[in-house]
Amino acid sequence: MRAVALILLAANLGLGGWIAAGMPGWTHRDQGPPPEIGKLALLREEPAHETADRAGSACYTIGPFADAKQAQNAHARLDELGLEPQQRTTTDEEVYGYQVLLPPFPSREAALEATRKLAGKGIKDYFIIVSDPELENAVSLGLFREKRYAVRHTQYLEKLGFEPDMRLRTRERTRYWQDYRDPQRRVTAELLESLAAGQPLQRLERPCG
Repeated sequence: MRAVALILLAANLGLGGWIAAGMPGWTHRDQGPPPEIGKLALLREEPAHETADRAGSACYTIGPFADAKQAQNAHARLDELGLEPQQRTTTDEEVYGYQVLLPPFPSREAALEATRKLAGKGIKDYFIIVSDPELENAVSLGLFREKRYAVRHTQYLEKLGFEPDMRLRTRERTRYWQDYRDPQRRVTAELLESLAAGQPLQRLERPCG
């Protein structure tokens, strides 16, 4: 029995030494991955250089400036900040009034007959349009800057038995914009307010490049 106990003791000591030395093919769980794999990034992580690139590509546009002088002043202020602004222009249609009229008649004689009926109802402010090919022989009944007055006059003429139209008066206008890149947000709210000079002004993000 004593011999058997000595044999078991020797076997246990040998097994303990084998484990301490490290079993073949076994890696300690505290040990990191092999160096050739490199550092693994979590899915929620983002490479630092991509974040910096996006932060440095903050591009904006300020506008619209209706006045060329105000646009030039804004351009100079942005240039002083080292933002290298680029000015561009757009055009659109501006409503500047309303016209009440009787639609074009087939002939001048028919238009004259309509004016006699207007005069009979006490309407004296009218003229026959001859200079506009699209409105030739129409009878203009008033030009208004505010829509409410044009609507009121239209309703009055309808009560008298006429069928007037109300048309927008438009003209082309130029609007100015300042495009710039500002990754450090040098353009503050106070600067924008000073550039606006009482007019509606927007700062919009825009693609860079």
